[in-house]
Amino acid sequence: MKALFSIKSGVAPCSLLMALVANQGVADVRPDSGDYAALPPGTDLAIVYQQNPRIDRSYMGGKRVADNLDLDLTVEVLRLVHFTEFFDTGLIWDPQIIIPYGRQEIGATGQNNEGIGDITFGGTVWTLADMERNRHLGWSVFITAPTGDDKNQGFALSGNRWAADFQVGYVHGFNERWTWDVIAETEFYENQRDTDAHREPLIQLHNHLRYNFTPQTWVALSYRHNWGSRETLDGLTLDTSHDNGTVGVSATTMLGKQWQVMGQYWRDVEVRSGPMTDHSLQLRLAYIY
Repeated sequence: MKALFSIKSGVAPCSLLMALVANQGVADVRPDSGDYAALPPGTDLAIVYQQNPRIDRSYMGGKRVADNLDLDLTVEVLRLVHFTEFFDTGLIWDPQIIIPYGRQEIGATGQNNEGIGDITFGGTVWTLADMERNRHLGWSVFITAPTGDDKNQGFALSGNRWAADFQVGYVHGFNERWTWDVIAETEFYENQRDTDAHREPLIQLHNHLRYNFTPQTWVALSYRHNWGSRETLDGLTLDTSHDNGTVGVSATTMLGKQWQVMGQYWRDVEVRSGPMTDHSLQLRLAYIY
């Protein structure tokens, strides 16, 4: 019989598994293609995400430390966004709240969790919002609160720590057909509340190259990479620094004047540390009013 774990770090299997799952952070709603294009003040969005990542392996320091995790996640996310003027400055911003809910099954241990994840709130301020040329520059701050269920039980949607996420995103429309979105991101973390584990900042870079069939319909090829996020506890390394890459493809279209649907497929192609997503399907439905 094949062993469930190939331990190379000296950490007990159960402890390792809990740390790996808790660090998954799948509830993080990362910026998609088109997200940094500002909309006119007075626009409201109600967005629902459905995510289904599948994870079997995990790595630490470039070495595989767990096999056959059989981690299956089903995540629904509600995101409410309101575009308005930023305090009489003439700039656009979009205060918003993000609420995840999920179900988690770990075949390796038989553990199941279900509940609300950590809630995120914040927004983006645009210092450039050129609707005609499709050129946008936005600056974002998002705060994640440790509100999730099963905080101390390895629930992937509950980090049990405060986090502050800073982003800057630029959208460049080359012509009517081609658009490039690039977003730089840095996230800072409070020590974990139950263990006092320390997590270093995470740096991420997101790229989306879009081909616009029409202003309402496009496809995108995406690549994301992240670095950092080393986690330690009393001198013991729980998670080494990341150097991870992910590719994705997506298709987006409007259904009438108020509904937008986006389908995505994501796959990790390089993982130095953390769980490796073999594949993840995501559906996003937005209502514009």
